[in-house]
Amino acid sequence: KEEPCDTALKSTMVEVEVGEFQGHRVSVWDLLHSHYIPEENRKELLELYEAGELTLEQVKTVVTTIVTKAAAARAEQTSPMGGPEAEPT
Repeated sequence: KEEPCDTALKSTMVEVEVGEFQGHRVSVWDLLHSHYIPEENRKELLELYEAGELTLEQVKTVVTTIVTKAAAARAEQTSPMGGPEAEPT
């Protein structure tokens, strides 16, 4: 049986402009469980959300920020120039 919190995270979609999700609408749940979010962060965010200390909107903002920063850092590592064209599409 799915928890109401899980359902909300799975049904809330965000537009992602970077990384492997670039140009796609992805659920907050999928972003939260992607390789961009370390397990410790994921557990902490889920606990705070389920406890009511973070709103769905706050979780959405935090997750998209982490994914954006992680994808940008990865692009810099793979590009000799550090430019945006280094991100694989």
